[in-house]
Amino acid sequence: MPAKKGLPVVYEGKRINLRVHQRIFHPLVKEMDGERYTLYSDTGKEKEIRYASAEYYGLDNPLNRVRLIRLARAMNCLTCSDSEAERECSVTICIARELHGVDGEELRWVPFDPSRLESLEEKVKNLRRKVEWRRRVGPS
Repeated sequence: MPAKKGLPVVYEGKRINLRVHQRIFHPLVKEMDGERYTLYSDTGKEKEIRYASAEYYGLDNPLNRVRLIRLARAMNCLTCSDSEAERECSVTICIARELHGVDGEELRWVPFDPSRLESLEEKVKNLRRKVEWRRRVGPS
C-alpha cells in the first residue's frame, strides 16, 4: 500500500489529513544607490511537503499544524474536502518575506494568499519609493 500523503492533525475533535504545499519564488537581486535588495518573483510552481521534511517548515509539532490551519482558515486560504473516511485539507505556504517583501532575520512560514501577491513591476516601484525616501531622510 502506498504511503499516505499529508500530515495528520486532530482539529476540533476531528482527524484531518493536512496536505501542505510550498509556493516556489525566485529571488532577484536589484542594486540601487550602491545597496543590494532582494525581490522575489512568483514562479507559479508548488511542491508538496512530506512528513520527512516537516521539521524544516516547523510542522513536526502538531500544535504548529493546528496554528497553520487556524491562520489559513482566517485568511480564507484553506481548502477542505469531506469524505466518509477522513477529512482532507490543503494549504499552500511561503516565506513571509517572499510574499510581503519585509526582511527579517527569522524564517517565518505563512499561508500563501494570491490576493496579496504584487507584480514584479509593482515591487520594483515600491522599492524605488523606499530608496528615494531613505535618500531624503538621510542616513540614520
